[in-house]
Amino acid sequence: MPACAPPPPIQPVCSVALYIDGDNQSPVIAEDLLASIRLDWGLEVSRVVLASNNHGQAMPRWQTALTETLPEPCVQILCVPKTPDAADLALILELGANLEQHRTAPDLILIVSRDEWLIRAAEAVHARGARVWVAYARNEALPAQTVLPTLLLPAVNASLSSSATPEPAETTAASSTLNTILDQIRTRCEPHPDGGYRPNEVGQALYQLGLTEKLLRDRFLKSIPNLREAGTGNQKRLIF
Repeated sequence: MPACAPPPPIQPVCSVALYIDGDNQSPVIAEDLLASIRLDWGLEVSRVVLASNNHGQAMPRWQTALTETLPEPCVQILCVPKTPDAADLALILELGANLEQHRTAPDLILIVSRDEWLIRAAEAVHARGARVWVAYARNEALPAQTVLPTLLLPAVNASLSSSATPEPAETTAASSTLNTILDQIRTRCEPHPDGGYRPNEVGQALYQLGLTEKLLRDRFLKSIPNLREAGTGNQKRLIF
């Protein structure tokens, strides 16, 4: 009886294709993410697909963080509407469009998100023969559970969890002053036509700077000198 032919050899991974949910993960993680890929794994990034609704100016900050290391042509930007799961859906469509290429090329797909929809899509792509990992930063919130290998990145400014006054993730402790933090908030928020900033955008900016608990965000806001509120309902704004 003839012996069974051995299975074809598995191609070694040569590059990484990044699919980044810019509305779920902070651009602060970009340096650690790319260092893991290029220095720890010894791989190059072949493609980046970045999707975001640009809330808090996340899109240009992600783009800047990526293109400091990667050539601009390999970074594809998908600007999505400010509706729930829009970034997830855009990335899922791109994954589907590129699936056959990823199955035949020596790519590792790295899904940068903690979102349920996107991780379930990653598992479906893996079941169809592509090599897929998930990556995200440590966070108090529970991520979607998955059997896929996971790259766990350092928390975004995790030291803030026990501090009422945050140190911005992009700066060193030496420049961690109240005015610096307020400047960081202003760069992330769109000014209201009547002055000040919308409370939900200020809250999102503080979250991105590391204050992931509402109690700490409220405590920080109370520490701002001369902070005042104006307007009501959808027109409410914080002036500082």
